[in-house]
Amino acid sequence: AMKHLGISPAGKTAAIQGFGNVAQYAALTFIEMLGGRVISVSCWDRHDKTAYTYTREDGIDPRFLQSITDQYGTIDREQAEAANYVIEPGDAWLQKDVDVLIPAAVEGAITGENVHQISSHVKILAEGANGPTTLEADRELQKRKLFVIPDFLCNAGGVTCSYFEQVQSDMNYYWEEEEVLSKLDQKMTNAFRAVLATSLERKLYMRDAAYWVAIARVERAMRLRGWV
Repeated sequence: AMKHLGISPAGKTAAIQGFGNVAQYAALTFIEMLGGRVISVSCWDRHDKTAYTYTREDGIDPRFLQSITDQYGTIDREQAEAANYVIEPGDAWLQKDVDVLIPAAVEGAITGENVHQISSHVKILAEGANGPTTLEADRELQKRKLFVIPDFLCNAGGVTCSYFEQVQSDMNYYWEEEEVLSKLDQKMTNAFRAVLATSLERKLYMRDAAYWVAIARVERAMRLRGWV
């Protein structure tokens, strides 16, 4: 997405809602593979029964945060504060002046009421969670022409790897982690390119283009099977 927009990822910033599996992997990838800087993550605090945003303008250390996160996904607030993280309200991640926003926690996080809090500096919204954007918010994102990577494209890596596990079980032959990640990268890159090409060719919003590609593939499979 950044390459398409002519943006070099090095030094670019991101804010993430959540600190579960998807959010942690997103943070590590953005920092260690792309050379970017994640300045905020948020998580639910099971002790205080509320969400907090953990911010460091010079960039968070996701591996440190992993080390102080319990099995339920709660970051230890006292240890984070001692490490110079600023503790903010749970929705503060949404208001950051970053290049990329990654809602990777819960459904309906971005609504018609809070979508206007998204900074004009944001260029990409990558939906790591399922259904993080409501219909009302999505209409506003379309008006703003924000580049959206829709959830069922952006977070499809997990179910793709589940398919790889099924294939390996059927063959009784197992791939090394490096090979799995290589195959995953190829699948996800090809899927993104197909959606982007459809978006450009048909002048569609990325979410609509993703639906177009998905439905067209199902229709083709049904025809090949003689179902329609």
